[in-house]
Amino acid sequence: MNPLKKVLFWLRLTRGNQMTFLDLFSGIGGFRLAMEQAGHVCVGHCEIDKYANESYIAMHRPRKGEWYADDITRVRAEDMPRADCWCFGFPCQDISIAGKQRGFAGQRSSLFFTVTGLIRGQAEEDRPSYLLIENVKNLLSINGGVDFARLLMELDEIGYDAEWALLNTSDVLPQNRERIFIVGHLRGRSTRKVFPIGADSEKVDKLQRQCVNAITTRTGENATVGCYPLVKSKQHEKDLKLVALIDGDNKQANRIYSPDGISPTLNTGTGGRLEPKFILSDKDGYRVRKLTPRECFRLQGFPDDHFDRAKAVCSDSQLYKQAGNSVTVPVVYEIAKRMEIGNKSG
Repeated sequence: MNPLKKVLFWLRLTRGNQMTFLDLFSGIGGFRLAMEQAGHVCVGHCEIDKYANESYIAMHRPRKGEWYADDITRVRAEDMPRADCWCFGFPCQDISIAGKQRGFAGQRSSLFFTVTGLIRGQAEEDRPSYLLIENVKNLLSINGGVDFARLLMELDEIGYDAEWALLNTSDVLPQNRERIFIVGHLRGRSTRKVFPIGADSEKVDKLQRQCVNAITTRTGENATVGCYPLVKSKQHEKDLKLVALIDGDNKQANRIYSPDGISPTLNTGTGGRLEPKFILSDKDGYRVRKLTPRECFRLQGFPDDHFDRAKAVCSDSQLYKQAGNSVTVPVVYEIAKRMEIGNKSG
């Protein structure tokens, strides 16, 4: 094969593996960053929280004319751009163990069916080949597993075969965060199976790079200047290390952890007194401090330059909430890089 034909061959392969995607319930764009890192192209997003959307725009700088909607309940199927994949972590408030656990009977988590309703409203040739869905671990067991069965039945009815896996952020970053990821494959399209995702040398190398300076001994904006890591550059231990309680109370807000372990799960309540707390030693003795917003963004896999853009438009309280509400970027990347369509239609 001559050099020109080789170039054209590889260009065709590259374009063939590149997908377009929609980012629904986008938050600050964890799905977007991971999908773009895997070479895919965003064609629009939907987010109702104005502060999260301000961070999203600042962090990702959407192209002029890119599709946007705020309230997904007011979106019409015919107004949505065509995309190869829809990414969404539908609201978990009714599913999380921290909520009322009403499941799909709740107003927020039932928005899953709003998304599937939009798919039903599209012609089959316009439907996404992939669905990439994320939610809390409790989705598997809430209401005795009936709600998860409903989800799978709904996907089946609209034409999607589903595979799923429970993945923990601790495999790639020092945070204990178990989340269920579901990949829907539109029947009749040539899509690649994603799961299982096993440990490999590439993943270990990635983990070692990500751990450096995830948590620092300094606070405030100086945390990135001359800091030294509490999470060492070697592979972190994958256990929580609880060392003390404030006033003997075992509620999450009163737990103090060792920096030699990993962070507990960041959540949307992170902020105020709810941030994970660590005990540190320095020349003045021991002290306890909370994670900074920057460190929370790092624990979700966002680069510091993305955090800086978000900080320029949002308060710390909003940044804590946004970090806790996001997907973990390197986890989604491990999925996104395995997704490809062998035979795109249209």
